[in-house]
Amino acid sequence: MKKLYFLTNGLQNFAGTEKVITQLANELKSDIVIVVPQSQKSAFSLHPNQEFMSLNIGEFPEGTITKKVLHKLKYLIEVNKVIPQNSLVFSFMFDLNLLNIILSTLKANKVIICEHIEYDYHKGVRNILRKFLYKFKNVQLICLTKTDQLKFIKDGINAKVITNFIYPVKSQYDQDSKVIVAIGRLEYQKNFAFLINSFAISELFKEGWKLIIVGEGSEKAMLDELILRLNLTDSVSIHKFTKNIDEYYKKAAVFCMTSRFEAFPMVLLEAINNALPVLVTNFPTGAQEILGDKNLQIVNSWNEVDYAEHLNKLCNDSTLRIKYSGDNKKLAEQFYFEKIMSQWEELIS
Repeated sequence: MKKLYFLTNGLQNFAGTEKVITQLANELKSDIVIVVPQSQKSAFSLHPNQEFMSLNIGEFPEGTITKKVLHKLKYLIEVNKVIPQNSLVFSFMFDLNLLNIILSTLKANKVIICEHIEYDYHKGVRNILRKFLYKFKNVQLICLTKTDQLKFIKDGINAKVITNFIYPVKSQYDQDSKVIVAIGRLEYQKNFAFLINSFAISELFKEGWKLIIVGEGSEKAMLDELILRLNLTDSVSIHKFTKNIDEYYKKAAVFCMTSRFEAFPMVLLEAINNALPVLVTNFPTGAQEILGDKNLQIVNSWNEVDYAEHLNKLCNDSTLRIKYSGDNKKLAEQFYFEKIMSQWEELIS
């Protein structure tokens, strides 16, 4: 069987893109070679027979643009040595998409490039490069929403929508729980300070409600300081990522997401799959595409007081939470892996 090559920056981080890559590698009925710059560790479970190929160039560096560009040049040089002519090569983020397209001109490869961030995130030079290179021959772009697909088509790019997928899980909503859960990297994008401030304004902690944030990242110290300043140390806690993330969904009453931007968030899919009512900000893509554009679980204003009022209403109305729980579980079914994987198999064949 012909091998498929996945170009990655490594799979050792607990993040949505890494989870999508591992799920896809596990489900495709093909031999997969996962190319990594250095570490062959995976944060999420991979089938034991999955093949890693380390380029031994060190992990993607923090710091200056020069260091990052040099690392990508090393990546291109080394991967050019090991991938055969006429291969089918996947990539899953902007920098590697560009590298993959350049590699295709050297190797006559067919490439599938995937965008895991919403269209308008890339601006300036990045957007110019994307509009030029994504049009190359033998390039198929996969994006996550119809909204983004229309923008790419307007640029003259061959774009197809295949959403992220989830697996069916047995779930029983705990209407007596007083736990609000949020999951994601502790970074600017996820906007957790907004959520903590909203929780403080809601004063739900006076009724015994607790907010649990699961994640790691550069804003940890800032968020800890905010929790301390708001006197919420007994009611708000930050937990490290875990492979057993379903345990947090099972114990929660509400899932919250206050991101500034997303593409098609896995954690939101997982939350509705676990029959949780949700309260999310109306980030540019993902919220409406998953929940529907008129869903009242989407808060349209970017105001902490307004979000707090919605949170109060949801937490204090168990009948409403039970309704949303049932509605969301049905919504999740359209993203089950059998339906989505058939689109991938058709594309590859």
